[in-house]
Amino acid sequence: MLRMLFGVALACVSLPALADKGVVVKEDVCGSGNAIIETTDGWYVAAEHFSGVYLYEGDVVYGKLKTYGTEELTRSDGQSGRFYIENWVSEIGEAFEELCN
Repeated sequence: MLRMLFGVALACVSLPALADKGVVVKEDVCGSGNAIIETTDGWYVAAEHFSGVYLYEGDVVYGKLKTYGTEELTRSDGQSGRFYIENWVSEIGEAFEELCN
C-alpha cells in the first residue's frame, strides 16, 4: 500500500515536468483572446482561444505547446483554458500570420 501511495505521489509531482513552459509575449492578437507564447527553448506558439481563462502578456503557462490542435493550457496561478495550437514557429512574425490570416 505504501509503495502504491508513493507511486501516485511521484506521478503527481512529475506531471508538470512533462509539460512545456512558456511566457505570453503578445495578448489578444487580432482579437478574440488569441495569444503568442514564447517557449523556454525559443519557439513562438500561435494559440487561438476557445474557452476558459484568457492569457495576458507576462503570464507563465504550462501545457503541451509544441503540437497542433486543441490543448488545455494552465497559467501559473492554476487557472486554465482551451486553446487551439495553430503552429509553433521560430519567428514571432510567423506566429502573427498564423493567427491573423
